[in-house]
Amino acid sequence: MIKFFWKIRQKLLDEDRFSKYLVYAIGEIILVVLGILIALQINTWSENEKIKTEEKILIAGLIRNIEEDINSLTFVKKIDSTFIDANRILLSALKNDSIRRNKPLLKQKIYEGSFSSSFVPNQIIFNQIQFSGKLNYILNDSIKNSIQSYYDNVSYVLDFQDTNLNLIYSAGIDLIPFFNINSVLQNRLPDYAKMEVNAFDNSFFYESTQSDRVKEFANKSTFKQALMVPLYSMHSELLQEGIALRERLMQYIDEK
Repeated sequence: MIKFFWKIRQKLLDEDRFSKYLVYAIGEIILVVLGILIALQINTWSENEKIKTEEKILIAGLIRNIEEDINSLTFVKKIDSTFIDANRILLSALKNDSIRRNKPLLKQKIYEGSFSSSFVPNQIIFNQIQFSGKLNYILNDSIKNSIQSYYDNVSYVLDFQDTNLNLIYSAGIDLIPFFNINSVLQNRLPDYAKMEVNAFDNSFFYESTQSDRVKEFANKSTFKQALMVPLYSMHSELLQEGIALRERLMQYIDEK
């Protein structure tokens, strides 16, 4: 093909037809430029398609990770609620005769009010996106900002959670002497590990609310509640944000 054009050009020069040669040369230049532009366009289109494909893969991975977060937060939120309710009932038992007489209920609430759970997010895909610099592969700026905002909030919740749970655990340990933990834990242990030394004693709940022991118990239990309630709220808010983000990402993928 190149040899063919060269022959035409040479013939025009040999025949001293410069004006026609000039037109031909300009046309040849235009064809070359058009060829380059078309090649660049094809290359750009190919790169854009690669980015779109990668975007779908990344968002699909984020959806899976966020779904795991939603399951984890749903479970943790339930544990938070149970913890708060159990401690409220134990405080009520100090004044409510029907509750403090109910030993099975007291044992159950002592157990439920002694344990909490941590939210552990799955950030594998988001971390990969950050470390690889592929956040810009997500083409929609609003979607990108929502993803970043969600994981910023995850980090904030984790910091808040670590601080509060450490304080809750410490307060929980301080409350152990008020209860017959040996008896409380027996139903939670496998048969080969059970050994109840003393039957459950609920006499503490009949002590005067003006006694130093009851005041100390009430103060530490209330402190635990004050730490858990905002944590429960944060878990709940993050759960709702995760659900909303998952739905938005799924809709975004479906529209692609």
